[in-house]
Amino acid sequence: MKKVLFIGVTGRSLAKNGDFHLAGKYKGLTSGMEVFDLAKGGPAHIKKWGADFYLLPSGILFWPICFMAAFWICLTKKIDVIVSQSPLIDGFLGVILKKILKKELIIEIHGDWKEGPFLSKKRRMEFLQRKFIPFLAKISLKNADKIRTVAKYLAEEARKIAPDKPYILFPTFTDLDIFLNEKEVRSNNYILFVGTLEKVKGVEYLIEAFSKIHKNFSEFRLLIIGKGSEENYLKDMALKFNIADKVEFRGKLSLIETKDIMKDCYCFILPSLSEGLPRVIIEAMALSKPVIGSDAGGIPELVQDGINGFLFKSGDSGSLAEKMRTLLSKKELAKEFGIKGRMFAEQNFSNDKYIENYIKMINN
Repeated sequence: MKKVLFIGVTGRSLAKNGDFHLAGKYKGLTSGMEVFDLAKGGPAHIKKWGADFYLLPSGILFWPICFMAAFWICLTKKIDVIVSQSPLIDGFLGVILKKILKKELIIEIHGDWKEGPFLSKKRRMEFLQRKFIPFLAKISLKNADKIRTVAKYLAEEARKIAPDKPYILFPTFTDLDIFLNEKEVRSNNYILFVGTLEKVKGVEYLIEAFSKIHKNFSEFRLLIIGKGSEENYLKDMALKFNIADKVEFRGKLSLIETKDIMKDCYCFILPSLSEGLPRVIIEAMALSKPVIGSDAGGIPELVQDGINGFLFKSGDSGSLAEKMRTLLSKKELAKEFGIKGRMFAEQNFSNDKYIENYIKMINN
């Protein structure tokens, strides 16, 4: 089996109650390759689910230490393939390792690398970073042996830079089985959002849209699951619109806790300004929930407007409010969307399909 090193900035929580849903991913991957994962969350070396995790502390020294650790792992473990989980710094690091050590390099694209970094959080010297980020992406994509994207629109953008590379398309892993196997699904009077509370997720437009309709649907509440730098601002918005008693902030919850709330919601809404192919929509569909999503990024690749959900113009609270009015007032339509969404999720996504696609990508 090939030995594969994953490099990325993702934080890993491998404690007993941490990211347990990753068990399905890594147990599957290690059936077809030897896996070494270099990420944030340490310092520690942990062997779990058949994979070796090398977890490094966050901070200004993360990338220099990450490069040295990756170099050491490649040499001592005789790595065959390096997978950089974005075309930015981790991709650039992968290119350097490829050139020095003559390894195969796969660059992954999980979201909008152009605008996404600036929507997710405020950045110092943004003007310079807007010049630097496309430079990194260009080097990474042009030097990749393969490019994997999670959405068609991301592949189209990457082809403008590296048109002749092999492209592989399949979504991010989500442990969909725990959603598909849920039997006790109900429809209660609350609308649900799940995600980080950052500008990129567009939650402010959801709160504003809810404020426009809540008087006509007074029995409904808005539940928000997640944490982030925008939380206090969003709470202030709810106060400003006099809907604070109707908006509940539940904080960051585990996957199981989130599933247990999602299975009883009336509908799920994702108002993002930028997205890859959001797995949270796939999870909601697997629970037969009608979905309203913005037209950003890869969301239209999941939500077919008027067929298995509604789309609205990203950043337009008025458009979102109209879609919410329609869905909340037409329960049979909501049920129909939920049934079709469930069929879409079952037919297109599963743990087994993800593992099969990944092992095939590595070995071909």
